[in-house]
Amino acid sequence: MHTTNPTTKWVMLGLSYLVLIACFIPYIGWSVSLLDISAEFSLSAAQAGLLGSITALVGGLVLPFAGVIGDRWGIKRIILVGIAAAIVGQLLFAWAPDYTLLMLGRAISGIGVGLLFVGPYTMAVNWFERERRSGIALGVMFTSDGIGTAFALYVFALVLVAVGWRTGSAIGGGLLAVVFVIAALFLKDAPRDDAPGVAEEADASGRSLVSWLLSRNVLIAAAFFIGEWGIFAVVAVWMPTILIEGAGWDPALAGLFSSLYVLIGMITSIVFGLVSDRMGRRKGLIVAAGLAMTVFLAALTMSLAAGDFVLVALFLPLVGLGVYTGMPLALALAAESVPTRMIGAVNGFVLGIGFIVGGFVYPYLLGVVKDATGDYTVGFVAMVIATFALNFVCALFAKDVRRVPQEAVAV
Repeated sequence: MHTTNPTTKWVMLGLSYLVLIACFIPYIGWSVSLLDISAEFSLSAAQAGLLGSITALVGGLVLPFAGVIGDRWGIKRIILVGIAAAIVGQLLFAWAPDYTLLMLGRAISGIGVGLLFVGPYTMAVNWFERERRSGIALGVMFTSDGIGTAFALYVFALVLVAVGWRTGSAIGGGLLAVVFVIAALFLKDAPRDDAPGVAEEADASGRSLVSWLLSRNVLIAAAFFIGEWGIFAVVAVWMPTILIEGAGWDPALAGLFSSLYVLIGMITSIVFGLVSDRMGRRKGLIVAAGLAMTVFLAALTMSLAAGDFVLVALFLPLVGLGVYTGMPLALALAAESVPTRMIGAVNGFVLGIGFIVGGFVYPYLLGVVKDATGDYTVGFVAMVIATFALNFVCALFAKDVRRVPQEAVAV
């Protein structure tokens, strides 16, 4: 059994957190300039939505393989490759002369984004899961959505507004290069000790990786992430534009209010991650989170239909409270339901499905709906229905598991 400095896992958590914050530059850091980009390249709403969707599609295709490879090759290497890909994509996007290369830059960024979502989350779980504290670790990590989104949609937006989207995107590539150096020097993989309890029982069962990926809690987590990431993608790609076009807000203010969706959600992410760790149960909180998401998203949709953008902005963070209550718990429950050696694969599968279906389909179809109907309301109604099914109904079928903490086992 490996022994490490007790503070090491917190240092690794902090470094993983930094990497995730940086990941939001190539993921959504460009979206506040979507109107300027659309005007420069004469894009339709569907083409504009595809800029965000292609990143999620490529990232989602990469994620499952990244988890499996990371389990065998080392999570640190996955993270470094991800940052390098994000830098290349960011710079190509900044200098693209036409829509084809613009899309290629977003696609290469998607490779980086996919690797940079599965890598840091798996790094955090690997350092904390042996003590059965993955709930608090993932709760902390998911607050990066709030900080990262606020950074990308507000702080980085100020840069884009000041110097233009092309120069600003190149600056973003430079920031990613700095993070690459920090990660290369200080980040390290967790010791490869399998946790007792479920892990040994799972290994003895002889079940294949595919059978574990298709197990109940993993599929329910994947469904939750489809609904969650679909909402996040729409908020990140389209909400600044909706507030700029509909309410006449300037890009920085629209970006700030759009980021409140995840900033407010940070509160529940940490609190309920810790509570569920101590309770040893996660299902009830996941179900409650899905219900809250559905109710508040329905209220937001009615406000959008009424043209009341102040209420839209107010209901948005309430949706985030539900999302960030359930998201870390759904992923933690999936990770605790499989052998420790398969956690990276499970994280990649769950996050990848969320990216491919939610991250790709939602923003693209909203653009198609906008082109067809002239507004966004029908698309949001469809999101409410999907949220009810994926985040509430599916969660009712989850099953709590209990893994024995490592420190409780005699050695």
